[in-house]
Amino acid sequence: MVTQEDLFAEEEQMVAMSFGDHLEELRVRLLLAIIGLFVGMIITLLPPLNLGMAIMRAMQEPAQSALQRHFARSAAERAQNADEMAARLEPMTAIIPADQLISQLRLIAPSLNLPDPSTLQGRSLEVALAYPESAFIKAVARTVEPRNALISLSPLETVTIFLMVCLVAGLVLASPWVFHQIWAFVAAGLYRHEKAYVKKFLPFSLGLFLAGVFLCFFVVLPLTLRVLLEFNVWLGVEPSLRLSDWMGFATLLPLVFGICFQTPLVMLFLARIGVFTAEQYRSKRKFAILIMVVVAALLTPDPTVTSQLLLAAPMICLYEVGIMLVERGQNPGRLASGGSSIGG
Repeated sequence: MVTQEDLFAEEEQMVAMSFGDHLEELRVRLLLAIIGLFVGMIITLLPPLNLGMAIMRAMQEPAQSALQRHFARSAAERAQNADEMAARLEPMTAIIPADQLISQLRLIAPSLNLPDPSTLQGRSLEVALAYPESAFIKAVARTVEPRNALISLSPLETVTIFLMVCLVAGLVLASPWVFHQIWAFVAAGLYRHEKAYVKKFLPFSLGLFLAGVFLCFFVVLPLTLRVLLEFNVWLGVEPSLRLSDWMGFATLLPLVFGICFQTPLVMLFLARIGVFTAEQYRSKRKFAILIMVVVAALLTPDPTVTSQLLLAAPMICLYEVGIMLVERGQNPGRLASGGSSIGG
């Protein structure tokens, strides 16, 4: 049990810890986190695993699939329009001079008993024409339609993107170690009884980060890309997607989601150490929602409102979850009789 004397001694020790000591602690934790990040990146680059290449292909797949579906749908629509147009056209006939036709047939099959072409001068044949325009358009679409939807405009672009993907993948692999260093730095400025919360919150922090990353990658990115393509179709613009633009978008946004998913845990942690209460969180809800919408607009890399809403909506829900967790911790008997709460 923590006594008043222990708290007084700890407070004196924390006051004695200078600003330079805090900076030194930050430097050490930052260096350890970077070392872990470097190790994670090396793992993605190891030739036997080819993990970086597999991740890069997996990140390209949503864009490739979406664009190829778009091109296939466009080709089918053009073919359907051609069928409808062909149905409205008048029948066409070809007029072929008879003497020229016989002359060509004699060259192809001289053994046939054909009349002298000179006797057929001035005479002609009328032949009805019927051509499947839609089949022609489909054949042209298959030839012209790009097999690789993503394009690269610079020789070094693919190398740069590959290293960036390996860096982000290394961060995800090393996230347990990196989050441990972050929470260890936070714990350095806390009392002994408050440091116990750090050990309890660390696995939940890691789980929320990974949940945000995977939710963004498997749900938000495909949905956002579909909306962007539909917007191009609505404007009548044929889309083409640059590799660096898509990969930058697909690597940054999942990290943003992972970080923003820490919201309820940070709220609960601040309540545990006595900074805020559930009533204060609830009274500041309007300002918090405004801040989250603005932050979502600043953090999402694409200019549309789709990804902003897809980030702001979970953040608002997580804020409400944070209020529930804080209130549950303040009133465990009333809100969760017989249950357990994070850090409880």
